Amino acid sequence: MKKLFLTLLTAMSAFCLYAYEPAINDINIHVSLSQDGTASIVEVWDVVVASGTEWYLVRQNLGDIEIKNLSVSDESGTQYTNTGSWNIDLSLEQKAFKCGLHSTGSGYEICWGVGSYGPHVFTVRYVMTNAVKSLNDYDMLHMQFISDELSSPPSHASLTLTAPEPLGEGNSRIWSFGYEGTINWQGDGSVKAESTEPFIRESSMILLLRFDKGIFEPSSIRDKDFSEVLDRAKEGSFYPDNEEDSWVYTLLGMLLSLGLLWLFIIQPIKKFFQALGLFQSKDRRRIKDIFGVRRLPKQVDWVRDVPFGGDPYRTYYVASHIKGYDNGSYTIVSAMLLRMILDGVIEMRTAAGGKNEFCFSNKASQYQADEAEGGLLRLIQNASGADGVLQEQEFKKWTRSHESSVRSFISTVKTRVVNNFRTAGMLGGRDNYYDLNLNETGRSEAMRALGFRQFLNDFTLVSERNSVEVALWGDYLVMASVFGLADKVAAEMKKMAPDLKVFDKLPVNQLSDLVIFTNTFGRLTSNAYRYSLAPSSGGYSGGGRSSGGFGGHSSFGGGGGFSGGGSGGGSR
Repeated sequence: MKKLFLTLLTAMSAFCLYAYEPAINDINIHVSLSQDGTASIVEVWDVVVASGTEWYLVRQNLGDIEIKNLSVSDESGTQYTNTGSWNIDLSLEQKAFKCGLHSTGSGYEICWGVGSYGPHVFTVRYVMTNAVKSLNDYDMLHMQFISDELSSPPSHASLTLTAPEPLGEGNSRIWSFGYEGTINWQGDGSVKAESTEPFIRESSMILLLRFDKGIFEPSSIRDKDFSEVLDRAKEGSFYPDNEEDSWVYTLLGMLLSLGLLWLFIIQPIKKFFQALGLFQSKDRRRIKDIFGVRRLPKQVDWVRDVPFGGDPYRTYYVASHIKGYDNGSYTIVSAMLLRMILDGVIEMRTAAGGKNEFCFSNKASQYQADEAEGGLLRLIQNASGADGVLQEQEFKKWTRSHESSVRSFISTVKTRVVNNFRTAGMLGGRDNYYDLNLNETGRSEAMRALGFRQFLNDFTLVSERNSVEVALWGDYLVMASVFGLADKVAAEMKKMAPDLKVFDKLPVNQLSDLVIFTNTFGRLTSNAYRYSLAPSSGGYSGGGRSSGGFGGHSSFGGGGGFSGGGSGGGSR
């Protein structure tokens, strides 16, 4: 009877062994870097176990890195017992629901018992000290997070990394090696690396990140420049989108296709450059669509009334399309900021160092704004951080690492423009932002907007000043900002009435500083939007400048000199 029982048990074990195909379906890793350079790591392994007694991760080339605070749980939520030192020779049952570190002499293996065969989702948490290194010129992280020669090639892998402050092109560079996929900055300031093809046995995931000084205060110091690290990592690297001759083949392909694919290539490219404000030749057809004439007169009669009943959106569209295409200036941002100041929502003040900054009043939380202006208010509030005070450089850094927020805001502005024309009954048919067609009423008002622009241009020549006109100076300045003339108009206002207060708390003699400051924010928003559309930015997953550290494709080869990894791992 005992012999029969053992036979049955052996048969059942054999069935278990062959009932499952070993697999690593997905690896999802989150790395959180603290200011001292410590990496807190969470790895989620979605696997199928078909053999062995344990799962292990190789962590070698550690140097001064220590692994601490290991914990493991599975899909049932069971927390495994950390035994400290790990004995690889124990049985399947003895290792079940336990984890620990196995010293190999050249590093450690993070180990845990698989418990049983079949599908499992293991969540592994641990800390690696001194992950960020301080170099002579920059700080850096250079680590292999997924080893090559795993027991089964992963079907998919992704890694998200966060730092003490949002990361972007303004303060970091990013490279990845060992797999077919991408690495990019994200809108929330994180970095994401992700495979686009299944791994093969030789695949791994190695990240190299360069950080500007000041983000971290690492205690691990290396006496070398980052260029040495990068040169070593790039040995054997290959970026499919970045070969020196790739642009030649692309250009030839485009030239051969121009005749047949005009509508599918040339027109989209034209609109893309229009979005960037880089298309330079006048579009006579579009000028006629907006103004009713193919050639605008050099001089038009003055119009003293603010255009479109004071609507800055329709006015901005006219101002930005004087040459028939969108010049991408986004002066609407400066106008919105001036309106918020006029309404007492924000105010400009001078900091101790002599630099100007924005702060928010109590009215900000109750401010009744349209969706676009409200979007800008949220944008600058988020950029201001915990102290609620916003400086120029702070906004610049924030927009570069929050591209999706900038694009969303600009999209809202464009939608608002089209809707305002539609509500006013001024559309003549086409309602695409880049191809709006105004009817006669709209074209007439567009020409009147040019008359107002002429009035602002000649502001210093206007001799008569009545009380009604002076009362409109605030509105004049807002609209002058839309046309890019606010600095000129503010200077003339200062000459004509130096003691007048156009804004509630701001005398005329301080208007120039205010205009310069708001114009700066307008330019920064425009630049951030252009950057977010460019193929080299983190918002574009196709690469473009990947070998230069600007995100894009990973290189399968290269990555040498990393810490923390090795070869092997998985089921054992």
